[in-house]
Amino acid sequence: MSENKTGKYIKYALGEISLVMIGILLALQINNWNQDRQTDIQINNYLKSMLIDLKSDIDLYEENIEYSKTYLENISWVLTNDDYKQLEADSIIALINRNWGNSLLSTQTFEKIKSVGLENILGNPEIDKAVNDYYNKSAVHFDYYIEWNRESTNRDDLFWYYNDHFEAPVGYQLNLTSVPYRQDSATRKKELIKLIESTLGRNYLKNALNRDEFGIEVSKLHKSTAEELVALIEKEIGK
Repeated sequence: MSENKTGKYIKYALGEISLVMIGILLALQINNWNQDRQTDIQINNYLKSMLIDLKSDIDLYEENIEYSKTYLENISWVLTNDDYKQLEADSIIALINRNWGNSLLSTQTFEKIKSVGLENILGNPEIDKAVNDYYNKSAVHFDYYIEWNRESTNRDDLFWYYNDHFEAPVGYQLNLTSVPYRQDSATRKKELIKLIESTLGRNYLKNALNRDEFGIEVSKLHKSTAEELVALIEKEIGK
């Protein structure tokens, strides 16, 4: 100080401070870069997992389409062709027997993505919107259809299996010989045909046809949406 070196000391101190600040900024930048890289890796892994989920969903939609087509053909045949009367009662009831389809869409990956708050940063805005629309709209709509179909099918079963005239078959897991019919085969067949040809029976069958037609359209629509999302994700992963 006495030798008039104050300016040099200040310059030296400022230089040291600048180096420290630069070092801190570089460290922060590297840390941010590492965090962004880890997030990108995490998102990429999630997208790969989502691809597996979506392809499983596509298989499910195809399965429901095929089931609905089979039910549609069988019930249409019964309603328009008397040849079904040549069959035994259990074969006839098998033609009009239906289930409500499978609703086990694979949403596990999307739920994980939501839990860590990454549902809006999966890629470009197009893919973010497509993912959220599929899981928040398409999947919800499909579940609603399945629930509606389940309730309607259970209602139909009350007519076909719980009436006081036709003795319905036992479950497929039971041995028929262990639970014999009280009605003879001719009576069972006659009563079942009466149910089918009644106005109420035909209305139940026609309503089932409507559900099958609707189910095919719903499954095709969501299958197409899932396939488009698969293409977007594969493009994003391939960058």
